Amino acid sequence: MKILLSAIPFDNGKSGISVYIREVVKALEAAGHDLTLIVEDDAVQEFERFKLIRIKKRRALFSMLYSLFILPWRIKWKNFDFCIMLAANRRVFCRYPIFTVAVVHDLSQYHVPVKYDRFRMFYIKKVLPHYVRKAQSICAISRSTANDLIKYWHIPEEKISVVYNGFTPPARVETDKIKQILYISRIEHPGKNHLNLLKAFELLPENLRNEYTLVMPGASWNGAETVFEYAQNSVCKDRFKFTGFVDFAKLPELYAQSTMYVFPSHFEGFGLSLLEAMYAGLPCACSNNSSLGELGQGAALLFDPSSPQEIAAAMEKILSDKECQKQLIGNGMEKASHFSWQNTAKGLMEIYRHRQAMVFGVPFFSGTMDEALQMIDGLTESSKAHHVAFINAHCLNIACRNREYKQILKGCSAVFADGIGAKIGAKMLGYRVEENVNGTDMFPLLAQRPYRIYLLGGAPGVAFTAMEKAKAMHGAAEFVGCADGFFKEKSLSVVLDELNELKPDILLVAMGVPGQEEWINRHLDKLPPCVAIGVGGLLDFVSERIPRAPMWMRKANIEWCFRLYCEPARLFRRYIIGNPLFIWRVFLEKIWRRSR
Repeated sequence: MKILLSAIPFDNGKSGISVYIREVVKALEAAGHDLTLIVEDDAVQEFERFKLIRIKKRRALFSMLYSLFILPWRIKWKNFDFCIMLAANRRVFCRYPIFTVAVVHDLSQYHVPVKYDRFRMFYIKKVLPHYVRKAQSICAISRSTANDLIKYWHIPEEKISVVYNGFTPPARVETDKIKQILYISRIEHPGKNHLNLLKAFELLPENLRNEYTLVMPGASWNGAETVFEYAQNSVCKDRFKFTGFVDFAKLPELYAQSTMYVFPSHFEGFGLSLLEAMYAGLPCACSNNSSLGELGQGAALLFDPSSPQEIAAAMEKILSDKECQKQLIGNGMEKASHFSWQNTAKGLMEIYRHRQAMVFGVPFFSGTMDEALQMIDGLTESSKAHHVAFINAHCLNIACRNREYKQILKGCSAVFADGIGAKIGAKMLGYRVEENVNGTDMFPLLAQRPYRIYLLGGAPGVAFTAMEKAKAMHGAAEFVGCADGFFKEKSLSVVLDELNELKPDILLVAMGVPGQEEWINRHLDKLPPCVAIGVGGLLDFVSERIPRAPMWMRKANIEWCFRLYCEPARLFRRYIIGNPLFIWRVFLEKIWRRSR
């Protein structure tokens, strides 16, 4: 797959975001994808093996404006399948012509108000949210960040996916233990909370203060001089050790030498070093807030980072209680085993593969027919029954007034966009639907696959005629049975017994909307493992009881005009009244979303 990756800013490779960029790129490369990276000068050497769109490294203000308003017009978007903004809480585009996943690491500025200067706070609080919302999908690296996106940036929850960071397991090395407490972080005040950690160390019992050293590797950042000044004036200054930036290759030795790991940050979008320490077999203590609370839950002692007393109590507990150490080491190693960069890359790809639009609170797949077929392939391989639906403007109008039908659609394993109406509505609300994935076009493609298919629906005789016509297509599918939708040829109980005996892979239910969705939902637990798909008037078309529009009308997305011509009395209300009503409702929803 051809993926465009925005790898700016790279921070000279010395920040958590740069680690994220480097490792996600490596994981996507290992998965065999064709990558093109947007990089500034400081990342060229790191990624020279890839196709690059090079940007001159500028001062922060010019870099932000250039990325926002000029860069999007330099990119040949048609060359890529989709785009990932790897640091969308730092740099964004003003437009996203292709499906884009915007990765947001944290909104720490709302939790640490003095973290940035006034201009940068304006950019982060006023400019970024507007343009991040334009991306087709938002990826948060923790549940904490997802909650902040909803609370502070007012991102609709349905647009957010949580894909946790991975981490690179440090090598396990054999070395002598040195009695030291470790905290790896850039020296930044007040965000990284070094002051309260220093104060907590001063509160430890005298024997522990004299026995242990507090080691704090990390490059100097904003406010570092405040931390260094406090440390220099402390009675424990000889027990504090600042080593400066430490390369990843040297971290395994640091972890192996240490007795415990502490992470007292006021706020973190994630906590890579916490997972590294858990993997290395260190008992850990960390803040109870933000993502640290998520990662540490059950695997580390949690404390209030604003309380030196609580930090000190957690450190003392670990240093003094062997049983506590043993339990935390075991739980930490178990927790760390669930995180990897391969899983992160896979999660980002899954967002694209299952990309969705949302209209009137109904989520539906916005990709291509081929991808929809792959999704159905995957559902047929599971060991349970699944409900798949198609929706168009008429269906969405019904969902506005029929709460039960709407809830059924939201509970489906997959919902596909059928027709130009859903595509227009999605576009008005900022989503891109790539292809008209309708049941009538999907049916001959399903017939070419080695499925066992059962047809249910239509007037008496229609399903049988459709089945005979389908068999004449000489596809790979086996049509194993049929029944009408009024249950005159076979009773409901007979149909259910027959389905459980024949065990089809695909059950096509043609009973009209919303009746077919209600029927499938009501009987899903009585069906054998299969994919039950509501297909509306499909059997009428396959049986040729009703003619289908010429190909040129289908390609022009005006098939509805032909259907209206064929059945004016039945479809007048649906199209002549329903279509304008649908557009009006979408317009109102757009206004409501903006006001919210």
